[in-house]
Amino acid sequence: MASVQGIGGVFIESNDAQNLAEWYQDVLGIEMEAHPDGIGYYRVFPTRDVESSVVRENPVFAINEAREQIPASDRGFTLNLRVDFLSPYLDQLRERGVIVEEKILEWERG
Repeated sequence: MASVQGIGGVFIESNDAQNLAEWYQDVLGIEMEAHPDGIGYYRVFPTRDVESSVVRENPVFAINEAREQIPASDRGFTLNLRVDFLSPYLDQLRERGVIVEEKILEWERG
């Protein structure tokens, strides 16, 4: 059975990314960096891989400027999960009635 192995990142969409990033920094003490392409702010947390003990730079915590205005009653975010076997895991979700985005994005690091 495929399973979640960790969190790859948390991505928040905000109508005012700068203000929200400042709040996370001032109130919670999470030092945020401006993203080089100007889309928002981020922080990379080092974590140790359980199996290999290798330190990796994830999960990412990011606050991005929303492309479209987010209504006050809504919240925009993405939770990126690391799983051991992606296709079987997606099949398990579908079997449980979860609607799965058909577009799968793959990066060099996963």
